[in-house]
Amino acid sequence: MVTTEQTRRSIAERVIARARARGTPIDGDPEYMTIVDAWIAGEISIQEMRQRYIALLQRRSQAFRARTPYHLAMTAIEEEQAGERSTMTEMIDHSDQEEISEGDPAKGGAIKA
Repeated sequence: MVTTEQTRRSIAERVIARARARGTPIDGDPEYMTIVDAWIAGEISIQEMRQRYIALLQRRSQAFRARTPYHLAMTAIEEEQAGERSTMTEMIDHSDQEEISEGDPAKGGAIKA
């Protein structure tokens, strides 16, 4: 199944809206949105997007640990990664679906052909 730029943009918009609704907006992060925009444009695969995102988190983690006591850093990093992992999972889970309706959220919505 081919995923078009329009489909990828729609998936990203839904994921961003869900993150905002949970109180963890991700669209205010320019580095993250650069990665998402590259995926939307078809310049990188979803796997490459994931790898770049993990590298971004690792760089931020290292910088944070360099200026914060270890026990405080680990708590903050774990909280940030837990919220962001769920966001990445949502994007990966829906990356190759043509369209997702707002059906039963427990079932991930219904796929329209």
